[in-house]
Amino acid sequence: MQRRHCLGMIGSLPLWGAVGLARAALPDTVSRMKPSVVLVGTWRDTDSPRFQLRGTGFLAGRASQVVTCAHVLPVPQESEPPAQLVVQVWQRDSTWSMRQARVLGTERHGDIALLGIEGPAGPPARLGDSSTVREGDDLAFMGFPIGNVLGYAHVVHRAMVSSIATSVPPSPDADRLRGSAIRGAREGTFDIFQLDAVAYPGNSGGPLFRPETGEVVGMMNMVLIKGTRESALSQPSGIAYAIPSARVNELMTGLR
Repeated sequence: MQRRHCLGMIGSLPLWGAVGLARAALPDTVSRMKPSVVLVGTWRDTDSPRFQLRGTGFLAGRASQVVTCAHVLPVPQESEPPAQLVVQVWQRDSTWSMRQARVLGTERHGDIALLGIEGPAGPPARLGDSSTVREGDDLAFMGFPIGNVLGYAHVVHRAMVSSIATSVPPSPDADRLRGSAIRGAREGTFDIFQLDAVAYPGNSGGPLFRPETGEVVGMMNMVLIKGTRESALSQPSGIAYAIPSARVNELMTGLR
């Protein structure tokens, strides 16, 4: 019996060793990722403060390209002068450098936007293969939750993939579906990552990445999925979701 117990412990060593390696690697990965993760917002002289954070983004592809959520983009208001779309890039001296930004393309169904920025930027993050993500994988995400209140410091969360689900789940009661869920069902569903983590406003557009390598396998989204998958709930949950990086790759490839 004692021999079997020892063999069981030995057999579990590779698994626990892999988990320990991921935990040990995360601090180094975070340091490498910081220059690739940016603030996305607007600038208007009449606003107070003049910079308004709208979400997170990350550099990908060319160093002058930023991936974020389409819902992060400002909506023009007829009664106000237009706000300038801007991106703030992290500098090695721990300061932010503002860049004017323009929209290169959007994929509204997946809530993805690709921006172009002016001036020098940081190193682009590496997009990984989201098809290799499995339920139970330990990942991490980075962003600026409630940044307009808590400040513009990179915040990192661990996240286990609790489910690989569809963007719009089947509903036994179609009358309870709201507009965004109905539109999503008509346009077609796609896989999303449901995470065992809580994300907040400001996290949308941030990278979901592997702790060991920094490979980005998804993009955090706190609006699109909650408007479809949780449309029947009167009080949406605190569950976090992410769009697989494969959809980001499709947009970037289509714009080349």
